[in-house]
Parts: sequence; structure tokens; C-alpha cells
Amino acid sequence: MNRKQRRQREKAKKKMSPDERNLSEKILLFNQLPDACNRCSASFDNTNKEMVKSWTVVVRETAGKVRLFCPSCINSTKEEYNASNPTI
Repeated sequence: MNRKQRRQREKAKKKMSPDERNLSEKILLFNQLPDACNRCSASFDNTNKEMVKSWTVVVRETAGKVRLFCPSCINSTKEEYNASNPTI
């Protein structure tokens, strides 16, 4: 990216409303969606409606990380998280 393109992008960002900026950031995170489960590496087919409905996407906006979990892995991950962080 050269200087002219960078300046045009920065100028366009300044003209965006906060809602537009927020939406563009979320779209950018959506493009980072992995092709497999982050835990067991099971492949994910985004054209399969059943998979899309049953798999879970976890987004850490502060870290800019997008993770994808299959149904069995998300359950075990939640159990491990709850065991390590007991509620008061």
C-alpha cells in the first residue's frame, strides 16, 4: 500500500459514522473465520446449514481473535472454563 492509498483510506475512515466504523470492524473479524475447529481441527463447511447452526463462533474483539468450535468441543471448553473459574 503506497502513501496515496493509505491517505485515502484514513480520509475515508474519518468520514465514517461510528456505526459504520463498528460494522466495518465486525465484517473484518468475520473474514478471519477459521475453516476448522480450533480445538479438534474438525473441518467446517459454511455451506452446510446444519453446521452453521450448531457450531459456535467466539470473538475476542479486544484481542482481534476469532475462534470456531464444534458442538462437542464448545461443551467441553465451557466445562473446563467453569471448573477453572468457579462462581462466587
